Amino acid sequence: MSSRPRPVFIYGTLCAMPLLTWALTGDASNVTAVSKLVQPAKVYGYARFSLRNRDYPAVIKHELDSSVDGYLLIPEITSQRKKLDDFEGEVYEPTPVSVTVFESDGSPRVEVVEADIYFWAGDTSILTTDPWELEIFEREKLESWLDLFEGMELVGGSEGEGSEGEGSEGKGIERG
Repeated sequence: MSSRPRPVFIYGTLCAMPLLTWALTGDASNVTAVSKLVQPAKVYGYARFSLRNRDYPAVIKHELDSSVDGYLLIPEITSQRKKLDDFEGEVYEPTPVSVTVFESDGSPRVEVVEADIYFWAGDTSILTTDPWELEIFEREKLESWLDLFEGMELVGGSEGEGSEGEGSEGKGIERG
């Protein structure tokens, strides 16, 4: 039996609960099942910026007093974490980070959790100095993203993988 997958700090498009729900379950409508896996959180020493001609942001190392709001996601099973890795793709590199967890009302909890963050490893020439705002993404782009992904599902592999040899990674998206 495998151990619980490493937590992830999410800070961009996946903070839109319907999109996170689609990524983990293949069905954007089951938000209740996924919302129990996240807690409000923040990382320090990083900043989130918009990317030129992209709907999604990048997080990069920044000044020590900089911070990024998001969620600490604690996947229940390995395939959920693999689905996130597949969703983020190769331009984001999972990187260890200390995450400060908050209560749902926004008050800080005396809890710091080690997790991974999807750190921007793509072309730095498309980074802007403009902030990226979740509210704008949700209002202007989320519906288009959900329409685009309708009928598709991130594969993520199965729970029994690892001993099946090569080709059991399960990366990619399948049409349903």
